[in-house]
Amino acid sequence: MGTFLQDLRFAARQLWKHPTFTITAILTLALGIGANTAIFTVVQSILLAPLPYVDPSRIVALDTNWTDSGHVSRRVTGPDAADVRSQAHSLEALSMYEGGDMGVTLKDHAVFSRVAGVDVNFERVFGLTPIAGRLFSDSEAHHAALVSDRFARDNFGSAEAALGQTLRIENETLQITGVIPGSFDFPEKTQVWFALPLQPESTERTAFNYKAIGKLRAGVSVDAARSELGAISQRLQAAYPDANKNKQMMVVPLQEELTGKARPMLLLLFAAVGMILLIACVNVTHLELARSIERQRELAVRTALGSSRWQLRRLVMAESLLISLAGAALGIALAVPAVRTLVAMAPVGLPRAMEIHLNGWVLAFTLGLSLLTTVAASLVPARKAAKVDPSEALKQDSSRGLAGRSASALRSGLVVAEVAATFVLAVGAGLLLRTLVTLTARDMGYQTGRMLVVDADAPAHTVDEAQRVLQQYDQLFGQLAALPGVKRAAGIMGLPTGSHGSNGYYTVTGKGPMDVNHSPYADFSVASPGYFQTMGIPLKLGRDFNAQDNYSGQFVAVISESLARQSFGDANPIGKQIQCGLDSDKWMTIVGVVGDVRQDSPAANPGPTLYMPMKQHPFYATEIHIVLRTKVAPLTLMNAVQSEIMRTNSQIATKFTTMDTMVGESISAERFRSVLISSFAGLGLLLAMLGVYGMMAYSVAQRTFEIGVRMAFGAERNAILRMILSHTARLACWGIVLGMVASFAMTRLITSMLVGVSAADPLSLLLATVLLLITAAVAALAPAWRAAQVDPMVALRAE
Repeated sequence: MGTFLQDLRFAARQLWKHPTFTITAILTLALGIGANTAIFTVVQSILLAPLPYVDPSRIVALDTNWTDSGHVSRRVTGPDAADVRSQAHSLEALSMYEGGDMGVTLKDHAVFSRVAGVDVNFERVFGLTPIAGRLFSDSEAHHAALVSDRFARDNFGSAEAALGQTLRIENETLQITGVIPGSFDFPEKTQVWFALPLQPESTERTAFNYKAIGKLRAGVSVDAARSELGAISQRLQAAYPDANKNKQMMVVPLQEELTGKARPMLLLLFAAVGMILLIACVNVTHLELARSIERQRELAVRTALGSSRWQLRRLVMAESLLISLAGAALGIALAVPAVRTLVAMAPVGLPRAMEIHLNGWVLAFTLGLSLLTTVAASLVPARKAAKVDPSEALKQDSSRGLAGRSASALRSGLVVAEVAATFVLAVGAGLLLRTLVTLTARDMGYQTGRMLVVDADAPAHTVDEAQRVLQQYDQLFGQLAALPGVKRAAGIMGLPTGSHGSNGYYTVTGKGPMDVNHSPYADFSVASPGYFQTMGIPLKLGRDFNAQDNYSGQFVAVISESLARQSFGDANPIGKQIQCGLDSDKWMTIVGVVGDVRQDSPAANPGPTLYMPMKQHPFYATEIHIVLRTKVAPLTLMNAVQSEIMRTNSQIATKFTTMDTMVGESISAERFRSVLISSFAGLGLLLAMLGVYGMMAYSVAQRTFEIGVRMAFGAERNAILRMILSHTARLACWGIVLGMVASFAMTRLITSMLVGVSAADPLSLLLATVLLLITAAVAALAPAWRAAQVDPMVALRAE
């Protein structure tokens, strides 16, 4: 240990005497280690850390799998889940739940909040313990609710003050019986949980109205539970051959269920920062190689005085260890703001985003990373230092470049590897950026600019109450359209990229009764008159909805072009009859055809959509999006719009955004990937530029005597310039070739993330090639210029 500490002290003195080398190496490693620490923090918090629940490894989700198509739904039907609950001995408890963003009506105001309806087994699955009050019982279904500590403080002042208070959700009056710790927010940032009966109210085996979670009995494995559910599913298929045909119930660990969609993206980012660290290690290795060649005389003297090869290796590795530890410390300092930035940039729906933070596991990872970089960066320099021949090293002159061709070849090989790794990053960034540009430029089928969107939820329980709400909305649309700065206003349940919507099967005249196994499928939307004009959706045939399309009149519908082609081909659909299972079995007369829209995001293909009038479907028209086409910046009208809504009905819960924001959030995951991979590619280019510059600068310094000889024998300055630049270009081309081979293998991993571009996109490959060649040329330009300015007499006289 004494010898080791002595080596460290000597290494520290040597690093202090060479500040340029030391600072460059530490900053290079800090960038690589900092990026890896930041991304590992995200990966560890989301994918590796156990869920913050009691016995999280025993909590599973119940999914539905269709064995014929391989399609998996994260939802279940009420009867199927009830049968699993009563028959599965591997499950200690199973709970069904439903929910989403809803208006919550309080005594003097209404708020939008994430709400979930849960049964009493929900408490058993998660082992909930309230911080105030008690949990509800099955007898309190539709009458009791639990709220989070944050909701209680925001709306009642404290957890104790919330107990016994009443709130209304969808016109159901609920009493708060307990307050849950603020750290618990399942599912997805939920703040209010209201009681549902243990026996599901939906009895249709084709209606996937619920999600379900369960808790395995102690000692039961996931595989054993899956095997038991397979047997239960077979019995259900035999008992219900139509509804349960090819249907398989399966359990998935809850952590896997929550993070499954995010896993490929996070692993991609982790692989990208791994490339950055590789490039950083190559740079530091190159710096240490150059330094070891400069130290050959010192090492030769040490060898002549009796130092062993292990002692020489220790000197190099001690320096590398100090550089790595300093780089790790600075990397952690850089990772702290980087993690905050990542959380702020996190795409909508990234699971467990609020749990992302630096912790002991991350610090241990960083320490391990620094030790790994110590070995990686010092292995080759340490071996070369140990092989120094004292007699040769003391005779040779470093300025003549006599350190050996093998050292030059090794340095060149490191540059080639660096360029190859950077090329892979650049290609990946190019593909993801082209995907983002494609999505951003896509025609959505409607106009997104200058559109204010109001999420509005008015309580209504009976048909009469829903009709009164519709009268208020109808009056409100006119008042909002009359506001200064507003051109048009309308309402919709099923706004593209919105949180509310429906879909299902439909049938048309002459096709027989609706068959859920063979009927065509479409999105369902409920809209007010003027909606299509407000959104900029073109009317292709027929007419829009009007005031005569009311609850007591002939039911009508407007269909999209895709639905018209799907069910009527080239025939005119106006006047034809259509029926769907939204809320009524009445036949609707098609009165219009409108253009297609991309319903979920720019990545979605336009599909069939069935529009119905709000007044004819009142229960689906109380929780809507109000859309306003404006003449001014949309958000400047928030206060005026809120005032009109409050005057119309103070119980309407509201939330404001813009259509541009909603569309942007729908591709937030693609933007997150593109920005980060592009940033990593930019960082890789910077490190590659430093590596090429360092290698060429050192090479020119080593070849000063050779260059002087060439110029003394008549070589022109332009020839020297071309010699250096062509050497750089050859290295870059070799690196690009290797990178291209590697990119063909790597880009296949991101094929599922690409839209409108192939993994072997020639434009992305061309851009990456040009970018790397320019980077190499810029990095080599200064050393090449210095080489061309060598005075042959000065160079030869120095010998």
